[in-house]
Amino acid sequence: MSDTPSRCRKRKSCPAAEKLRAWIAAGAQKPLTLTADDFAGMKLSLTNLLLFSGPLSERLAYRWRSFCSYMGMLTPFSGWKIFWYRRAGVSIGKNVYIAPGVVLDLLLPELITLEDNSVIGLGAMITNHIFTPNQVIVGRSGVGQRGVVGARAILCVARVGKESMLGANSSTIRSIPDGHMGLNNPLIIRPLNSLYANNQTAVEGNPDDQCA
Repeated sequence: MSDTPSRCRKRKSCPAAEKLRAWIAAGAQKPLTLTADDFAGMKLSLTNLLLFSGPLSERLAYRWRSFCSYMGMLTPFSGWKIFWYRRAGVSIGKNVYIAPGVVLDLLLPELITLEDNSVIGLGAMITNHIFTPNQVIVGRSGVGQRGVVGARAILCVARVGKESMLGANSSTIRSIPDGHMGLNNPLIIRPLNSLYANNQTAVEGNPDDQCA
């Protein structure tokens, strides 16, 4: 891995670009891992890989999607965010609410799905790539029907299931099953109905629990 070159010398022969292109064409179901060896001749950077490798039409398409994602990130209104993020490639269902400050992946927004009636809370982030010193992991992220991503939560290469929730200030690279809630760091996953029932019991029936 070299620190100086920022582009593949032969655009069409970059192993990482070829793997990513084939993975997306195949449906991008399971996460893809790109190692430092796959980035031979360029920095270990997904940005450089998307914007400076491959055919011109493909590079221009990624630049357009990135621009639309930035516009979606900057606008404060849910309707405008949905307008721009859809043009970036994000799959957004009906009656979705996206709060101010939300950031959806700027590099591969087409791998994000927000299903009907989902809610993305204030300042939350949904991304679909993970960087480590020696590799890049790329995968799908999404929120199921009536799913909630809490304020300032981070959802990375994972899915919040139907009628499930990722709690405020939590972060995860693990998917949350349908009807469950993920809380804290590191993440703790519990059935949502049991957590709600316990909370109701504490508030209404047990004064000692109210003080805890």
